[in-house]
Amino acid sequence: EPRQLAKFLHTEVPIRYAERIRLIEDGIPEWKEVPDIRDIHEMHLRTFVSLRKVQHEPNLDAFTEVVREAIWEQRTAVVTMARGLGALRQRHDRYSAEFADHFLNDLFLNRIGSNVLMSQYLACYGESTPAGATNTQTGIVDLACDPAKICREVAENVLRVCHRQTGLRPVVRVEAHSAVGMDFGIPRFAYIPSFLRYMIAELLKNSAKATIEIAVSTAPKSPLASEAELSRRPIFIVVCADESRVAIRVSDRAGGIPFSVGSNIWSYLYSTADRGQSELAGYGVGLPLARLYARYLGGSLDLISMPGYGTDAYLMLPRLQHAQLEVVPDIDHEWKFHSLADHCL
Repeated sequence: EPRQLAKFLHTEVPIRYAERIRLIEDGIPEWKEVPDIRDIHEMHLRTFVSLRKVQHEPNLDAFTEVVREAIWEQRTAVVTMARGLGALRQRHDRYSAEFADHFLNDLFLNRIGSNVLMSQYLACYGESTPAGATNTQTGIVDLACDPAKICREVAENVLRVCHRQTGLRPVVRVEAHSAVGMDFGIPRFAYIPSFLRYMIAELLKNSAKATIEIAVSTAPKSPLASEAELSRRPIFIVVCADESRVAIRVSDRAGGIPFSVGSNIWSYLYSTADRGQSELAGYGVGLPLARLYARYLGGSLDLISMPGYGTDAYLMLPRLQHAQLEVVPDIDHEWKFHSLADHCL
C-alpha cells in the first residue's frame, strides 16, 4: 500500500543516503578535491535533506515528487563516481585500484537498495509502470518472471544495436530447461525483470562485441565471409532451474579473455574500449555493476575464460523467495557474497 510504503521510505531511505555520505567523507578525506566526487556528495546531501523535510501527510504528492527527483538525480551517479575515483587515483598514489573497487562496490550496492525501495514505491503509487509489465507484476517485481523470454528479448535488442553499429549480427541461441515438473520446461520465478535485463544485456554486449571483432579479423575482408564466420561462432544462452535456483549460462566462441587480465574485468577502472564509448562498449562499469545486481538478492555472477576459444558467464539466482535476501554492506552486520564456487560439486 503506497501510504505504508511511504512511511517506511521516509525513515529508511534517508538512513541509506546518510550511510553513503559517511562512506565518502570517512573513506576519502580528499573528496572535496575531485569535482565529480564533490558533485556526488552534494547530490546525496541535497536528497537527504529533501527526504527528511518533506511530509507524507495529508497526501503523498510532495513526497512522491521528492522520490521521483531522487531517482532522476541518480541516473548518472555510477559513471560520475567511477570517473571521480579514477581522477582521485591520479592525484594520490595511495588509492589503489583494489581500494577503488571495494569502495565503489559498497557505495553502489547501497545505492541499488535505495533505488529498489523508491522504484517500488513509485510503481505501487502508479507513478510508473515497468516496461513489459504483466498481470503477475507487483510493483517492480514479477512473481512469474520468465528468464528465457527476457533473454530472447534482450538478445534481439543487442543484435539490433550490433547491426546498426557494425552491419553484422552474431547468432544467439536461447534454450530453457527445468528439473521441476510443474515448470513444463519453462522456469519462472519471482524476480525484478529490470535487474535481469541489465545483467543479460551486459553479458551479451561483451560477447557480441568480441564475437564480431574475431569474426572480422579471422574471415577474408568481405561482409559475406564475416557473416559466415559469425554463424560458426554462435552465442549460446542456456536457462536451467531446480526448485531452489535458476542458472543462466552465456557462452561464446570469441577467443576468450587472457589469463593476464584476470580479475581486472570486475574493476570499475578497467575497460577494453579504447576508441571512446558506444552502445556496445561503455565506460567499463557495466560488468562489475551487473555482478552487484546479482549479489543484491543473494545471487552470483562469475566468468570462466578459455583463452583462444571463448568465455562462459554463469549467473546463479536464488529461486526461493525466502533466499532472496537483500545484501547491503553494513558496518554493524556481517554479510557474505556468493560465487560459482558455492555451486561446484
